[in-house]
Amino acid sequence: MSVAVVFSGQGNQHPAMLPWLGDDASMATLGSRLGVPDWRAALADPAWARMNAHAQVLITTTGLAAWSQIASRLMSASIAIDGVAGYSVGELAACAAAGVIDAEDAMKFAAQRATFMDEASRSLAGGLCGVTGIAAADVEAVLLGTSVSIAIRNGDDSVVIGGPLGGDALDAVEAALAARGARCTRLAVSVASHTPLMRSAAQAFGNALSTAGLRAPTLPLFDSDANRVWTADQARAGLAHQIDHTVRWDEVMDQLAARGPSCVLEIGGGQALARLWQQRHPSIPARSADEFRTLDGVLAWIERSAP
Repeated sequence: MSVAVVFSGQGNQHPAMLPWLGDDASMATLGSRLGVPDWRAALADPAWARMNAHAQVLITTTGLAAWSQIASRLMSASIAIDGVAGYSVGELAACAAAGVIDAEDAMKFAAQRATFMDEASRSLAGGLCGVTGIAAADVEAVLLGTSVSIAIRNGDDSVVIGGPLGGDALDAVEAALAARGARCTRLAVSVASHTPLMRSAAQAFGNALSTAGLRAPTLPLFDSDANRVWTADQARAGLAHQIDHTVRWDEVMDQLAARGPSCVLEIGGGQALARLWQQRHPSIPARSADEFRTLDGVLAWIERSAP
């Protein structure tokens, strides 16, 4: 019996997420990190929730707190971890889960990452848009000659595009794609993550990571280019690289599927990654920890998923 674990990215956090999540040392400091007395109440304000400085720290902290509680139960039940990966900022939590960095450092890096990305967007505001119902190759054809690029590849007909805001950039590309029959959904993020607009942020984050005491992973870890991470240097390079380069999540899912897990568990708010997995690899069950009311429910589902 085994499970692959994927950590959610930004955009699906909500006040009722992970209802079974208990308090631990990291959760006890989350309010002070974010400057609010109650993080769940704060998430009820959409403007507050979408700010990088809030979202990236919250996603990393809650993801790692949930992982800490799940991991001990998996060990007790002799359930193996087939692989770990993280979607966008979720890669920080994945690295911590795999032993590359401590949880405290992951939360610190999440705050730095958000700051660098916000600074990069001050000179040119950007955004992201999910595009489905049209082949990725057709999306690329529309993007030729524009300042918009593919930020994330989720599937053969599912991508996220990113670029500058305004009528002559992201808005114009959305209109062109919609005219071709695509469904376009603007995401609740305030920067064009994983695009060249974030180049200065990637460089700054790389510099911050260069002096960090990272370690080789103790679990099978995959970066956003779908590469198996074997060393601390590879993890360091991957965390910086993904900020201004396309996340190849479709290939990450393929790499995890090739390892033959009994099931896949998403950790974070919402069920976006579980749904993407079900679309691409329906023979391997996937659910999000956010769907369960109790931790016992999470573990019982994993145990039932064994062939």
